Amino acid sequence: MTKAKSKLRLGLIFLFSFSFFFCAKAQDANTPGKVKGKVKVPCPSGDGSFDPLPGASVYWKGTQVGVSTDASGFFKLDTDQATDTLVFSFIGYTTGFVVYKDQKWIEVVLQPGTEIDAAEVVSESGSTRMEMLNPLIAQTIDSRELTKAACCNLSESFETNASVDASFTDAVTGTRQIRMLGLDGKYVEMTKNNIPTVRGLSTVYGLYYVPGPWIHQIFISKGVGSVTSGYESLTGQINIAMKDPINAEKYYLNMYANQGGRVELNVHTRQNVSRKWATTVMFHTEYNEVEMDNNGDGFMDNPLKQDAILRNQWKYLGDRGLEGEYTLTALQMNSRSGQMSSLAEGGSIQDLWRAEVNTDHVELSAKTGYVFPGQSWKSFGSQLSGEYHEQRSNFGERDYSGVQRNFRANLLYSSIIGNTNHKFTTGISYLHDDYDETLDSTRFTRTEQVPGAFFEYTWSHLERFTLVAGMRVDENNLFGTFWTPRVHARYSFTENTSVKAVAGKGYRTSNVIMENIGQLASNRAWVISGDANVDGFGLRPEVAWNYGVNFLQRFRLLYREATLSLDFYRTDFEEQVITDLENPREVRFYNLDGRSFSNSAQAEFSWSPARRTEVRLAYRWLEVKGNYEDEGLLDVPLVSTHRAFANVGYETKANEKKAQWKFDATFQWIGDQRLPNTQANDPEFQLDARSDDYFLLNAQITRVFSKQFEVYLGGENLLNFQQPNAILSAENPDSQFFDASLVWGPVFGAMAYGGLRWMPWQGDEK
Repeated sequence: MTKAKSKLRLGLIFLFSFSFFFCAKAQDANTPGKVKGKVKVPCPSGDGSFDPLPGASVYWKGTQVGVSTDASGFFKLDTDQATDTLVFSFIGYTTGFVVYKDQKWIEVVLQPGTEIDAAEVVSESGSTRMEMLNPLIAQTIDSRELTKAACCNLSESFETNASVDASFTDAVTGTRQIRMLGLDGKYVEMTKNNIPTVRGLSTVYGLYYVPGPWIHQIFISKGVGSVTSGYESLTGQINIAMKDPINAEKYYLNMYANQGGRVELNVHTRQNVSRKWATTVMFHTEYNEVEMDNNGDGFMDNPLKQDAILRNQWKYLGDRGLEGEYTLTALQMNSRSGQMSSLAEGGSIQDLWRAEVNTDHVELSAKTGYVFPGQSWKSFGSQLSGEYHEQRSNFGERDYSGVQRNFRANLLYSSIIGNTNHKFTTGISYLHDDYDETLDSTRFTRTEQVPGAFFEYTWSHLERFTLVAGMRVDENNLFGTFWTPRVHARYSFTENTSVKAVAGKGYRTSNVIMENIGQLASNRAWVISGDANVDGFGLRPEVAWNYGVNFLQRFRLLYREATLSLDFYRTDFEEQVITDLENPREVRFYNLDGRSFSNSAQAEFSWSPARRTEVRLAYRWLEVKGNYEDEGLLDVPLVSTHRAFANVGYETKANEKKAQWKFDATFQWIGDQRLPNTQANDPEFQLDARSDDYFLLNAQITRVFSKQFEVYLGGENLLNFQQPNAILSAENPDSQFFDASLVWGPVFGAMAYGGLRWMPWQGDEK
């Protein structure tokens, strides 16, 4: 280990230890406090014992803000409300009232009321829901939705979602990336428990660092995000709420295997160490040593992998408003792909075209929150995080290595102005990013130091209108001052009709090699046209304005709940780094000169036509254009203008052992896409101007044997569509025409998979 690495890791360990012993449990200062408790009823035996009451309503008096108790009678509700009285109700029982005085735990016993005939109470909630009241969040995905598909990691978590697209970077490494509003995932701010992640050198591969079974919920926001989390959100924000020591299963095991030879194991456990401390330990590993070539081009369709990820999180719940959350994540990932070993002459693979990616990554985070006693609307919070990321890779004869050292600090204070209709969050932040990259023999280094400050004001009026207006200013040592104004608004015409609007500005600095790592799977020459006087690549920061509006209507169709969502978003770039593939011999990067924009319109319809049935239909239209030096304004390549989506889920009625069947299917139509110009190639290596459109069908069947055990069997791309000619000049990788980066459709074809989930003692302990 080098001295630099040793010092960095010692520094991170010191930071973690300091935060760990200074206070105990991390929570955002602008996150409301929680009141938790249980609702019980007298046991019919009359022996003085009590039974839990599932499905009871718990809400703040005079509002529509509330929850229902779970199967064990437990509830958890935000305390950030304008009233101090909780109401507890259930048909056939007297209504209970409790005045909230900062109690951490409330137990209520509802007494039997007027005798009525027995009735079956059925409560259903969708696994994906549109957010009616929150002006920042558009959609929430919970862990039930993630089990409808293979969902082995974050890059595969959006296969049943219409707002986020997943695509491959190339036809060799099997690396997936996401898009939102028609633009690459690098423009989306990814946060994990509200701390920015999957950025810098982990922008592409970082999606693999979050296994799907570890995710509790995903919150999707379209348009610019909150100023409290930074200036980097240009087209959206995706916050991943990880399972933690409060909501994780006590013991959990998931095994997965697919037709391509991929095998995965996920295990985690939750333990209460003391009355105040709890912890989770999570482990993930993936293994694949099976070479497969379904399309017969001589290249492996999926990479060979050996991955291991370990996550340990601690939570502290104090008695006087102090909470903390402390996390360590470490991973090692190794991936190998390229030509099939069977092509090696004389049994040697030295002359084969191969790609190898090796990654070491360590994350530490410490979040501390304090809610003032008797003033639930007043809080202070801190977020500290550090990362070390190192990648070593080669693509054929090309070598790339990169190291990123990152430190981030965020201090937040939240309170009110007069009353809880007027709230604010303010604070300061500091970001340190140190990059050291080498492509072949060329080295690129850059160190950014960015202190900043922010203020965000929230005005609520009569529960119908919410306005969130924020401003932050950051001083980048390389690029000067970033001014980031943002505003979000929500107006509800009725309790079932709302309109949201967003407008704001965002900045980000590019890491063009990692963000375009798939282009190394070709023999294109790399040309970066930047300012030689600026560290790193010499490219200016990307700057964009985003505007959007969303209309949400809930109604009943044939007496069943339905939701219609319509939205339109536009992104205008003032500055952008253009990735130019129009010369098949080169990939060029340069600063925008002219116009670049994205328009996105989407309609989504959700309906429950029968009990235990969910239907979601969506259509999206995109117009994404960039200005290219030699060609002018063109459609950005490899983006489909039209996309249609349908998801259907059905569950049979669970018996007394909670056994049932679950059926899910997702059907997509992906329209044609503009392909980069290849007319300078020899005729046999030329592509059409546009790709074909195609259809995708994914389906899964789950057999739930009990609350503790279930198995699933599914298939991806069941219509067996494969992109023709996915690799140009596959038979001769040394040729100037070799290019595996122009991927617009599936490479492998139909893929079957299966697995199991085992959760012993599920539901026995809270």
